[in-house]
Amino acid sequence: MRRRLDSLKEMIKLSEMDLNYLIHSVRDARAIGYVVVASATIMVYEWSILLEQEVSLIWYSPWSLVKVLYFLSRYSQILDIGVHFQEHIQTSADPKICYISHDIATVSSGLGIAVSELILIVRTCALYGNSKRIIYGLGLVWTIWVFGNSWPIVKFMKTSVFEHQVSALIPGCYLTKASPLILICFVSLLLLETLMVVLTVWKAFKLFRGSTNLLISRFFRDGIMYYFCLFTLTLANVLVILLAPHDMLDLLDTLLRVSHSTLCCRLLLGLRETAAIADISAQRGGMVTTLPVSGQMEFGTPAVNDEGAMSMLES
Repeated sequence: MRRRLDSLKEMIKLSEMDLNYLIHSVRDARAIGYVVVASATIMVYEWSILLEQEVSLIWYSPWSLVKVLYFLSRYSQILDIGVHFQEHIQTSADPKICYISHDIATVSSGLGIAVSELILIVRTCALYGNSKRIIYGLGLVWTIWVFGNSWPIVKFMKTSVFEHQVSALIPGCYLTKASPLILICFVSLLLLETLMVVLTVWKAFKLFRGSTNLLISRFFRDGIMYYFCLFTLTLANVLVILLAPHDMLDLLDTLLRVSHSTLCCRLLLGLRETAAIADISAQRGGMVTTLPVSGQMEFGTPAVNDEGAMSMLES
């Protein structure tokens, strides 16, 4: 009789543990789903409010490296959002399908962030007058960063293990194991963005003193603000990898991807709009205007305190 009571108590205890685990799993799955929905909302909202500006400043401009990078960064995120939706809303998810979707999402997010970082590098090179030393230096850093992160990404994809959810009530894929080496990618991203901030701030002290030029002001204001936004979100992703359970490792991945695309594209649009308005104002003898701007524009070379000039960043 006592053994039966002990067995019954053990079963009740086990059932309580399973129930708690089920509750936590549902909560984690919903949290990731909310972040994916929020990321998609940000993407659609950005398109809705910036479409007219994008058409006038990007679509009708001549083809160039910056334009190609803009389109890649802007529209490749559709694939990321779609795959993450599929990963987290499907019921009774097949681990094999989850594995394939996870690999696609990982590669797509990595390439998207790499393109966004290249946009920031192009901007930084323009800030330094397209100096060959800066171009070659940052180009080499970006290349090493991309190829250096290829190994931990491949390792992460190969070691990721998916299983069936513990209950049919829980939607989405269930990641049970993954290599912690993916942390290298985000730490190196922090270092790369820190390097960009340092270069921007250093140039700001040399160019911004005593300058009232609108283009230069926006260059530094938007650039530094966006850098710190991306830095903060990347740091948050590092903390998630270090502290969160395996099934929540991709909690902020979609948001980080969309944020990189959104902020980098906003940076380019803002600079092109400011340069176009400044050009119209100069043609009208300094009169400020808010007339629609043309997509045919370039960043000029306004001198600042005779210390140098900002180079042309062609459309």
